[in-house]
Amino acid sequence: MEFRILIAHNGTVYDATPVTLEGVELVQSIRMEAGCLRFSVVRDGILNFVEGDKVQFYVDGLLRFAGWVMTKERTSAQIIAVTAYDMLFYLAKNKDTYVYWDKTATEVAKMIAAGAGLPVGTMTDTGWKIPQRIEEGQTLLDMIQSALDLTEKATGKEYFFFDGGGRLMLRERQELVTNGVLRCDGGISDYWYRTDISKDTCNAVKLYQAGRKETEHLAFQAENAEKVGTWGKLQYYAHVPFTLTEAQLKEMAESVLQEKCRVVKELTVENINGDLFLTAGQSVYLEIPDLAEIGIAKMSLIEKSIHIFKDGEHKMKLEMRVEE
Repeated sequence: MEFRILIAHNGTVYDATPVTLEGVELVQSIRMEAGCLRFSVVRDGILNFVEGDKVQFYVDGLLRFAGWVMTKERTSAQIIAVTAYDMLFYLAKNKDTYVYWDKTATEVAKMIAAGAGLPVGTMTDTGWKIPQRIEEGQTLLDMIQSALDLTEKATGKEYFFFDGGGRLMLRERQELVTNGVLRCDGGISDYWYRTDISKDTCNAVKLYQAGRKETEHLAFQAENAEKVGTWGKLQYYAHVPFTLTEAQLKEMAESVLQEKCRVVKELTVENINGDLFLTAGQSVYLEIPDLAEIGIAKMSLIEKSIHIFKDGEHKMKLEMRVEE
C-alpha cells in the first residue's frame, strides 16, 4: 500500500511524500467533527508551506482526504508535525444567522454550503420539509445538525454529513451498509469496552424560565425515579425561553431524559490489517460474543475511524456505536 501527500503553496504543488516520516494518521467521523490528517515531515529546504495551504492525501492512487494545514509544530531536529482539517472545520468555526421555512435538511445543507462557498457532492434527498426554523448566532455545522436531528425525529431515518474528499456529502445510514465482517478470529486484534455514567448521563431535569433574576422561576421538572435510586441524582439544568408552553416544556424534559438517561457505552476495535474501505458512517457485521454483559453479533455502525500508516503497515482503530 502506497500513500502520497501533496501540499499546494502559492501556486506550486509539492510532493511531501519523500520527506514524510512514518506515522501518518487519518481520522474521520460522523459525529459532526472535522476530518483530520496528521503527519510529520523533515525540513529539507525545498518543501515550503504555511498554515492555510491545501493538503491532499492519496492511498494507492485514490484521494482519501482533502483539507488545509491548520497547525505546525517544529522541533530542534527540524521535524515539522502537521495537522490538517477538512471542510467541516470551517463550518464549525463560523457562526451566522439563518431564517428559513419549508426546506428539507438537504436543501438546508446546500444553502449553508453555498453561503460558505464550499463545494458539495452526493447529497441524498431527505424528503421531509422543516416547516420553519430560526437559527440565530449558531455555527453553520450546528445548523445542519439541527436540521438532521429534526428530520430523524420526524422520519426515523438517520443521515450523516461529512467531507468526502473535498466535497460535502449527505448520506442516509442504510446507503452505507457494507458486507464487511469483523470478528475476534483474526479480523479484530484487540478491543476496548468502556461504560460510563459520569460525563453525559442524567436522570433528572430542571428547566427554568429565562428572564430577570427576580422573575426567574422553575418551569418544569421531571426525573426517572428508578435510575435516581440506582445511580443517585444526576441532574440536567437549563434556562429556557419564557415563551415555551407547559406542553413544550414537558416534551423538552422527556426528550432530555430519553437521550441522556442511560449508561454511555464505548467500544473501540483494533485491526492490524487496515481496510480503507471501512470508514466512519459505514455499518459492518461485528461479532464479539464475550463482550462484557452484552455480547455482539450484528450489524454495527462505525462512528469514528482512525487509519494509521507506520513502518510499512496499515492499522486501524474503529469506534463503534453500541446499540441495545
